[in-house]
Amino acid sequence: AGTIGGVSAGLIGSPLYGFAAASEAAPGGMGGASVVLVLVCLALLISALGAAGVSFGIAAARRISGRMGPSCIVGGALGGLLIGAIVKLIGIDAFNLLIGRAPADITGPGEGALIGAAIGLAAWIGLSQWRLRIAGPIGAIAGATAGVLIVLLGGRMLAGTLDLLAQVFPQSRLRLDAIGRLFGEQGFGYTSQLVTGGLEGALFAGCVVGAMFLAEERLRARSVP
Repeated sequence: AGTIGGVSAGLIGSPLYGFAAASEAAPGGMGGASVVLVLVCLALLISALGAAGVSFGIAAARRISGRMGPSCIVGGALGGLLIGAIVKLIGIDAFNLLIGRAPADITGPGEGALIGAAIGLAAWIGLSQWRLRIAGPIGAIAGATAGVLIVLLGGRMLAGTLDLLAQVFPQSRLRLDAIGRLFGEQGFGYTSQLVTGGLEGALFAGCVVGAMFLAEERLRARSVP
């Protein structure tokens, strides 16, 4: 259920980045539709892997402890840490193999652990009986806080990573300047990173925990005679 929620978050949020990048595409370059499609596929892959790792960590912690408790925070953090490390390792190796260089500061285990811990906390609080129906909003608040905190600590969410790739590879046609202009910035600046980091975290965590709520509610309904 959590993985499905992560994929849903990718489907909702990624087209916004795709349209922003497409608006900056140079004439005669990569078509706008292709830009949107590429970014949607990339975001879906990252969202699915991240949600799968975090959800598995929370489920494993719940199975080991026998209940939804503080162990879910640890499980979510470990799941996010592991997936973040694997994705970063493969991403850096892929860039080095294909292009000969790679950005070192792309999103990775630290960001994954923080988002995973936020989702674990929201799952623990939100999936208790008396707070079940506000699990999604609790997840969104926890995720937004984690997303902003990641940027404040010098990390990067998806949009920040995409902007970093555009800086490292200046010949690429990937630009998110349109987002920066919404906040009066030249390019994709610090304010843009803070806002998009919070929105990404809110959407991802809210969808993951919301999907868990739907699954939990269905399971509890089946258990009632």
